[in-house]
Amino acid sequence: MKFTIGRLSFLFWMILFCLFSTAPALAQETLRVSVSSQVAEAYGKGILPLFEQRTGISVQLYVGPSETAIQRLENGVSDIAITTIRLPNILKESGYVEIPFCRGSIAVITNTQCTLTQPCNINNLSIQQLRDVFSGRISNWKDLGGPDQRIITFVPGLETGAYRNFKQLVMRVKEIKYDFLTYQSTMAIEGVRNIPGAISIVDQGALPRDNSVKIITVDGLSPTEKAYPIYQIFSFATKGTPGPLAQATINFGLSEDGIRYMKDKGMFPIVE
Repeated sequence: MKFTIGRLSFLFWMILFCLFSTAPALAQETLRVSVSSQVAEAYGKGILPLFEQRTGISVQLYVGPSETAIQRLENGVSDIAITTIRLPNILKESGYVEIPFCRGSIAVITNTQCTLTQPCNINNLSIQQLRDVFSGRISNWKDLGGPDQRIITFVPGLETGAYRNFKQLVMRVKEIKYDFLTYQSTMAIEGVRNIPGAISIVDQGALPRDNSVKIITVDGLSPTEKAYPIYQIFSFATKGTPGPLAQATINFGLSEDGIRYMKDKGMFPIVE
């Protein structure tokens, strides 16, 4: 009998040990976040790890086009989306919440070379010249004051915020024509970096810091200037009132740490 009681007692304490030793892992909270690739590079990959460190909340990050981030929110596989496109009115009317928090410039970038032997000597383009380049009306750098070299256009995917915002602010009724279409907007950086004569657009906060691409001013303004004419708005989006985890990341993004990070990346916080 004593042997039996001892065994049962041992099993009882082992079960308690296992339960309590694994409790923190089971209790750890996970926030499911869907972001566009531009948001990931300009904001998410820097601020979300800091959020995890400060709050102890684990972040499960999905990166894709802005439209896909919103779709994941609709389908219930994300607690919060951070995008550069506005929520459709039908979702807002259904109770979805949108919180704009930052303005980011859409930078125009080119390869540092117009040809294999000639550097890119174009430093500034007007809005009209950009419209002509991305509509196909201008297709050679010589028509912009550069060497005789065909312009190679890289354009972010049709579902990306960069594509939609650039089309609205620059192209107006003109259709965008391109040589290469990338699934994620940040993939255009790689294309421009590797092909002489290439041009594209990308969020200022996602730009590489190694001078591997050339940044073109627009109408004489740099993307780091607040008056720069091509920009997009970063927003938090939730399905209804933000839950505790989503609200925690919103609060952190609008905190002093979040605002400081945005400014360091060349973006402009909407709330300071």
